[in-house]
Amino acid sequence: MTADSDKEKAKHQSIGADLVIPAMAVAFTFYYFGTIWDLGWEAKSNGLAIGVTLLLLIGIFLIRTVLQLKRGEATLSLEKLIKPRESQGRRLGLIMAIIGFIAVLPWLGLTLAIFCFMCATMLVLGVRKPIALLATALCVAAGAYLGFIAILNTRFPHGPVENLLARIFG
Repeated sequence: MTADSDKEKAKHQSIGADLVIPAMAVAFTFYYFGTIWDLGWEAKSNGLAIGVTLLLLIGIFLIRTVLQLKRGEATLSLEKLIKPRESQGRRLGLIMAIIGFIAVLPWLGLTLAIFCFMCATMLVLGVRKPIALLATALCVAAGAYLGFIAILNTRFPHGPVENLLARIFG
């Protein structure tokens, strides 16, 4: 490659992949608005404040993106999302782990589902030492149980681990 083609490539930054997460955030925000609508005014006002703030920040990001496109500094290419090709298997593995987590959460409960999710994602990312893999997954699952189930008493699904610990600790 020549110096001119390097300058041209740098001038036209690929930013299409950068729009994936904001698009998902907008969809999630509107879903979130739908789920809080029947709650009390305190929860609704907090939810709306968070959601509107997120939408405002995404709007600012989109304005910046449009300006970059108009100035010819960027393209909507998805190159960053596609390359490097060697990473596609890992990306697909992580997506499958997320889908699996969501699918089994109602039956396994939060703690066991997070434990399995952490093991799966760490395997996909190349962690092969059993002690490191299991210890990390156990610490994250225990932290999720303590934070979300024991302390905050959230409405995450309870599974065998939560039911067993409820019997032990009352």
